[in-house]
Parts: sequence; structure tokens; C-alpha cells
Amino acid sequence: MSYTQADRAWAQWIAWLLEEDGYQVLIQAWDMVAGSNWISRIDQGVQQAARTVAVLSPDYVSSVYGTAEWQAAWAADPHGQQRKLITVRVRGDRAAGLLTAVVGIDLVGLSEAAARRQLREEITAAVRGRAKPGSSPPFPLRVVPTEPRFPGALPEVFTVPGRNPHFTGRAGELDTIRTGLDVGAAMTVQAVHGLGGVGKTQLVIEYTHRYATSYDLVWWINAEQPSLISSQLAALAGPLGLPADPDPDTAVRAVCAELRRRRGWLLVFDNAEDIDHIRAVLPGGPGHVLITTRRGGFSYLGPVLDLDVLPRPEAITLLRRRTLALTDDQADTVAELLGDLPLALEQAAAYLDQTQLPPADYLHLLTTRGADLYGRGRVVDHQHTIATLWSLSLDRLRAAQPAAVQLLGLCAWLAPEPIPLDLFTNHPEDLPTPLDQVAGDPPWNSLRRSAP
Repeated sequence: MSYTQADRAWAQWIAWLLEEDGYQVLIQAWDMVAGSNWISRIDQGVQQAARTVAVLSPDYVSSVYGTAEWQAAWAADPHGQQRKLITVRVRGDRAAGLLTAVVGIDLVGLSEAAARRQLREEITAAVRGRAKPGSSPPFPLRVVPTEPRFPGALPEVFTVPGRNPHFTGRAGELDTIRTGLDVGAAMTVQAVHGLGGVGKTQLVIEYTHRYATSYDLVWWINAEQPSLISSQLAALAGPLGLPADPDPDTAVRAVCAELRRRRGWLLVFDNAEDIDHIRAVLPGGPGHVLITTRRGGFSYLGPVLDLDVLPRPEAITLLRRRTLALTDDQADTVAELLGDLPLALEQAAAYLDQTQLPPADYLHLLTTRGADLYGRGRVVDHQHTIATLWSLSLDRLRAAQPAAVQLLGLCAWLAPEPIPLDLFTNHPEDLPTPLDQVAGDPPWNSLRRSAP
């Protein structure tokens, strides 16, 4: 990497991306550690490197050392047959003099997502010696204009719910999603699986906002009602510049075909119920897909992140951030009683905020009349409380697997220790009444504590 200190940040960004793609990079910022001979190391690099990447800017063009480095690479390959000198313009006007004869990479004015794609595509072309794309070009008579957006701004097409200002923790989970999606040029799918109220949707919302600059298009689909998935995806035709089509299935096919020609897109299917409903509308191509679900079976499409309740320190932080009147000890007690479930914690914080009840009084109610509080406290942008969420889940389970509800009822009565399997297989006649008749400890807490 040949650059001046004024462009150190650009040089490190480019070097990091190249090393992510498997190239070995010599860069002063990382390789000239204490005790190194700077002149000797640079001279060795100039002579032995397969290519020199020059980070072009007004400071670089006027730099004595920069000029010596790019001229050495140019002299070793004056006709450009080996592509030994690769210029990457990051600031200022186009270079004059001999550098004008070198076909370079231009990142000026591009967003992060566009700059990342441009650099990767052109570096790959330089190594291979040809810039043929991996997918067919779009039909010339239908060109959808795309303009670079201001760095840091959200994509022009961004239908994600608002960011949660109280989002807490989950750093490891966010990294897992990022790693799971950013694995190559083909379409990648990452699912987030977990119980209702565990924070799957909030995690994905945080991901989309945090990494919004990596995408040119983010489209959110509420997938809980399978019959509405196609119409929501078909609505993307307008933002993509496609002609309107009254038939949703035809529109979906056109949308998928267009997405296969594009890069930098993310589709989110929130609260998916069945893998077949999602598979039917996946476009393929170089994009990302995020799925949240309470169901199993989605590992067929890609990696699945099993989301658990919050670790206790993060649960306490969330409560204290939302309700300053709570002490750490009080927040710890509330988190323990609510099983560290994010929705339950948010609901408790909302109830305390709405009623201005002293924390000590709330704790007394929670320990003596907990079942009454599960339906109280409205969480903004969430249609369910803990009471309704679990009632809906149990109603669905009762309709599909009545015996499973009886099994849950039994587990809710048992102690936290591992449950012997023969308790079920040898005494099926002793199964209790369904879980919705069980009072006291919240079901998510009982099940979590009694799981083997």
C-alpha cells in the first residue's frame, strides 16, 4: 500500500478489505512496528510485491516518497501487462502526467457499500486480467438510475421500523449475523430463532440500522400471515423502477429477476411461520436475507442463530436505562422474577413509567400478583403483552398439538432440575391440565429453569 499519512484511514480501509478477500498486504500502518527498518522494508515491498496499490489524493501526488513508490512499480511494468500499479482515487481531481495512462479505481463520492463493491470488483478484474461480470447485464432499454447517497445516510429504499433507542447488549449476536451474511457473492440467508418476546425482531431492526450503509436497498416483510408475503414483496416493483402488474405472482417474479441483477440488497422476513412460504419467494443472486421465526426447520436455507433471553447484566442495564428510579438490586430482582425476557423487561419498564409507581411497590405487586401484571404496561411499537403473546402461542399449539400443551403444563409444575424422560413415557395418564390453568410463575421462566 503506497499512501501518505493524510490518507492513512483510506489505506487501512482498503488494506482490511483486501486481506478479508485473501490477499497479503504490506502497509506501513500495520507492518512498520517498533524496531523495523522502514526504508529497507518499503524497498523490499516495492521490489517483491506483485502489485502496488497507490491511494491517490492531492497530498499523494505531491509526495516525494509516494512518487518514488508508484514510479518504481510503473517502471517495472510500463505497458501494464502485469497490472503492477493499481491506483485508487479517494480525494481530489484526476491525476495528471504519466498517471493518466494508468486505468485506475475511482471511489470519490461513493457510499461505503458502493465503494466496497467497486474496489472488490476492480481488484478481482486486475488480478484476473478481465472485467467480465458474474451475472448478465440488464437489458439496455430499461436502465434504473442509481445515485450514490451521502455517506452515513440511510438507503433511499429502507422500509425498516424505527430504531429502538433503548436497545441493549447483543453485541455477539449482531456479529454472528454480520458474519453469517457476509460470506460471498451468492445470496446468503440468516435466520434468528427464539421464543416469543425474546427480542428477535428488535435484534434484526438494530442490525439493519447499524449496517444500513452496507446496503442500497432494505425491504421489510411481515411474514406472520403467509397469504400477504407475495403482495408485500410485489410492492417492491415500484422502488425498483419496474412497471406495475396487477398480478402479484407476476410482479414477484419480476422483482426477483431484478434483484438477481443487483447487489447491495437485504430482504427481511419477520416472524416467518413456515419455510416453504419463504423459499417460494427467495430471489437468489448477490444479496442478503434475514428471517425471524419461532419455528424450526429454517437451517435448510442457511445458518440459524438461536436467541436466548438477555444475560443478567444486560437485563439490569436495560431496566436501569429505562427506569432511573430502580436501583441495581431492584433491577436484578425484577429481572429474576421476569426470567430476563426482553419483552417482559420492556413491559415492566413501561408500566413503571406510565404509573410512576415506586419500585418497591411494583416489586411487591410482582411477587404477590404477578399474573395480573403480565397484561399491564404497553410497549411502544409492540402489539402484544406477555399475557396475550403466550395466550396466542398456546392457542396455536393447542390447535396443532394438544398433547404438547399438557406436556408444558407438567413441566411448569416441576423443579429446575433435569426432568427424567421416563416420567412421561411410563406415566402418560398422569399428565396435568393445560398450561393456561397453571397460576403463579410465568411459563417462560418455568420452562427455562426446568429444561434439562
